[in-house]
Amino acid sequence: MVNTYRRNPWSTILVMLFSIGLMATWVWLPKQIVEQTRAVERQQMVHWAGDMANQWIVSRSSLAMIDFSKEAEKAADWLNGGREIDSWLLDRIYTTLLWIDVFAYRMYSLVIWGLLVFPLLLAASADGLYVREIRKTMFVSQSPLRLRVGASLFLLTSVLLFVWLFVPVPLPALSAPTMLVLMAYSLWIWMANLQKRI
Repeated sequence: MVNTYRRNPWSTILVMLFSIGLMATWVWLPKQIVEQTRAVERQQMVHWAGDMANQWIVSRSSLAMIDFSKEAEKAADWLNGGREIDSWLLDRIYTTLLWIDVFAYRMYSLVIWGLLVFPLLLAASADGLYVREIRKTMFVSQSPLRLRVGASLFLLTSVLLFVWLFVPVPLPALSAPTMLVLMAYSLWIWMANLQKRI
């Protein structure tokens, strides 16, 4: 039997471009940008969520950074700093640690925003399913276009949320909750426009 399943070539291309972009960013990213990103993210979190939320995020991200810091210290001890490449590598190690710290900080801030937006996600998906159930008894056709828009918007917001975690530049603090609210809206569109008979 012939396998007719074909993989989506665009997903492979996007993953490759993302990987190449990540490596190129790592090679040429100045540490000042990551330091500024780290400071701005913390100031914005204090402004929007308060000092207690910021302290919780910092404590959790610091615990996550312990292993990375130990490995970076071993690598820094191995480099003697006498050559120009050693100083560049030390700079990359420091920048990488800062970048991982920004990533961990955003992950834990996403946990806080997720706890606030999670009830909205549940309500939107449940309401979408109830709208679908109501439409089953009506002479209303389900829109495959809206179903496609909902699925595409959900995928887009998921990808944007994933990219937001890795971008090493300062972004508004409300980026994550905005994307989570868009995700809830796309879930509602998606669920409300499922086929009447599955």
